[in-house]
Amino acid sequence: MLDFLLPIWNTFLVHPLINLLVLADYFVHDFGLAVVIVTVAIRLGLFPVFRAQVRSSRAMQELAPAMNDIKKKYAKDKALVQQETMKLYKERGINPVGGCLPMLVFFPVLFAMYAAFQQVGGLSGVHALTVEQLRDTVLWPFLQFTVADRPLDTTIDLTAHWLPWVSSLAHPDHLYFNFIGPLPIISALLQLVASIQALPRNPPQTDDPTQRTMQSMTYYLPLITVVFFKDLAAGVFIYYITTTIFQVIQQYFVMGWGQLPRWIPLLENIPTPADKTMRAREQAAIAEAEHDMEEPDVAVGASRRNGNGGGRRRGRRRKR
Repeated sequence: MLDFLLPIWNTFLVHPLINLLVLADYFVHDFGLAVVIVTVAIRLGLFPVFRAQVRSSRAMQELAPAMNDIKKKYAKDKALVQQETMKLYKERGINPVGGCLPMLVFFPVLFAMYAAFQQVGGLSGVHALTVEQLRDTVLWPFLQFTVADRPLDTTIDLTAHWLPWVSSLAHPDHLYFNFIGPLPIISALLQLVASIQALPRNPPQTDDPTQRTMQSMTYYLPLITVVFFKDLAAGVFIYYITTTIFQVIQQYFVMGWGQLPRWIPLLENIPTPADKTMRAREQAAIAEAEHDMEEPDVAVGASRRNGNGGGRRRGRRRKR
């Protein structure tokens, strides 16, 4: 099965990525900068996908207070909670899994980046591709000029001159105690910043253990990531750091600071483009939820009036 998928994997992801990296390296003569350039190009190309993810996350945050009201009112009826929640999603035009879809793009590219360094740099005992092999089996015909002046029996120079402690981006960054280096640590810290920024600034109080677990994982996941993936190629961490910085900037415009002011109080007094919009949409979501929850009471009141002529209306429908 793997032998069947490997050519497809290489043809549609790994080899195109190698072509882009080699092309960028041809112009900047630094493979580290080439990784940054290609990463930015990928993020710009997939901007609509990641923008939809951030907007979906923001919309879910805006609905959080309204969903909390629903859970409180129908605490003893989980089926009704689910029904009212899905109704709220539909009325607000929100897909609850929309925030997960970009991960179907992010992780394949991440793994493809690792595979690219594995083939070009020779990781895990794999023989590094020579310039001749790159030219004959990987590079597209119109990009042959990028290696025309290089000896055929040599390999691509994977040096990032601005990272003097990393001899090759195909090697792991183990500067400190031959165990871990700055790149894995920086990537973990940026992941933590992006995750905290993605949390709502004023989260609703909830007793839902799932929600509490997810919030806890925000702080634990970067540590788990750096421990388990610290041995990846340094070039992969350059990709991860660049794409996370892009994410933080994007979230700033769409979601604001999130919960970052809890840890950096200075940010509390710095407004963001998203603040006013989010407050208005939160209030709209709460009003929508209250209206939906009053509808059953209206129906009960009408039924009583029709039945005994003197029933008292329990709720009043709000105007939209």
